[in-house]
Formats: sequence, C-alpha cells, structure tokens
Amino acid sequence: VGLMALLALGRRAAGGSTRLLATACSPLLEGSPPSACPATHMASQASVNEAVHPRWEDMWAKTDRPGFDANCASPALLAAIAAGTIPVGRALVPGCGRGYDVTALAAPDRHVVGLDIVPKAVAAANARMQEIIDAANGTWPGAGHAEFRTTSFFDMDEADKFDFIYDYTFLCALDPSIRDAWAQKMAALVKEGGELFTLIFPIIQPADTQGPPFAVSLDLLKGLLEPVGFEHFVLEMLPGELCHPGRNGDGWRRGKSGIGRWRRVVRP
Repeated sequence: VGLMALLALGRRAAGGSTRLLATACSPLLEGSPPSACPATHMASQASVNEAVHPRWEDMWAKTDRPGFDANCASPALLAAIAAGTIPVGRALVPGCGRGYDVTALAAPDRHVVGLDIVPKAVAAANARMQEIIDAANGTWPGAGHAEFRTTSFFDMDEADKFDFIYDYTFLCALDPSIRDAWAQKMAALVKEGGELFTLIFPIIQPADTQGPPFAVSLDLLKGLLEPVGFEHFVLEMLPGELCHPGRNGDGWRRGKSGIGRWRRVVRP
C-alpha cells in the first residue's frame, strides 16, 4: 500500500476531516522553526559503548539546541496523525531530544514515553511541554499523556510493551555494529500486532561510512526487521512535501528520506 493511499484511507476512516500538517510545523506544538529546519549534521567521532552514547552528553553540554535538532516534528508523522493512521494505546519515542514528536503524538487515547540518555535533553523536553500546557491554558489534549525519561532504549524492560514505536534519526545515530541489537530490542518492545514507524534518513547514493548519522536504506531496514518478526505495509521513498527541509536530497550529504511502517507479526 502506498503512503499517500494509506493517508487517504486514514482520512476517510476518521470521517473525512483532517488537518493536513505536512507542509508546516505548528508554532505552538512544534516550536517556532526558522525558515528551514536544519538537517542533521554531526561530527564523526569514535564509537565507544553505543548503548551509552557518551558523545551526546558532550553535544548537549555545548548548546541548548544541538545541530541535529530539527526544531519541529516530522511532516510525515504529522500527516499520519492528522489522517488517523497512528495506533492508540502506549507509544515510545527513543532518542526524543526536545520531544517534538512526543508532544505531537500525545493524546487522550495515546500515552507517549520519550527517552533520552542526556538529562539536559530530558529537562529541555519537560520545559518545552510545560510551555505548551501553559500556552493552552490547560486545554492541550496531550496534557497528562506524555512523559520523558532519562533512560537508554537498550535498558528498557522488555516486559513493558508498546502499541507503537517511532524511530526517526535514532537508528542512524547508532554505530552500525549494534544495528542487530536495535532490531532485536524493537521486536522485544513492540506488542504483537503493534507498529514500528521508521523514517529512514539519510539515504545516500552511493552509501558512505561517515557518521553519525550513518547512511541507511530501505533494504537495510528490511534486512534488520524481517528476520525478527516484522512485516512492512509501507516501505518507500518519502515525497518531498513530507520531508523536513534539507532531508530530500537537497541538503547535507544529499541525504534523502524514506518511510517504513512495520507490523509486529502475531505468532500463531
């Protein structure tokens, strides 16, 4: 099923009314972005204990807004939310940073957990969420339905299952040596029948070994996720209007974006 067809089905299922948020970030919920959200751009560093990522502490220590901060939720995620195609229940966003995607997903029927290993990032996410609550005078529907934890994704209790997990620039930040561990942990945390939503960036041709972020591809995700029990119902390149500016082959390293939506196979 193609992405745009899937979004259209979601809009019809929701009664035909939707706020298509793919073309812009909401100033209230998604920050006040500059003319273009900056593309991910990180200095290459030696990989030391990727389950801890000590380099992220260093990056946050230098600034309140690291270079990988896109300053708004993904247009593709916003479009899927507006179309009503995101599962309800419990959701997880690993490597959430300032929490743009967490607050976009939070709703009365969806409780969202954002993870980051850097205390400063979690503090910034909580402060930003409080600004949203204050600005809405207590009417923000996500209030009470989002939380942030200073926790490593790899340390999550595998008994704590989720209906929906969202990965955008989390996998590509990990050293390629632990990609299999990433896939296995995703399989352990997504409920049977639940969804893993991956925005796949940067897709670079020809692929290189620079990073982070490290180059990824649609085929890479298939190779990682199918053996651990996921099947895709969307896997394609992302149209330009659903990409962050600079992430459609027109920015750093000419990286393009793809999308993969994966259902955790129900065992017989």
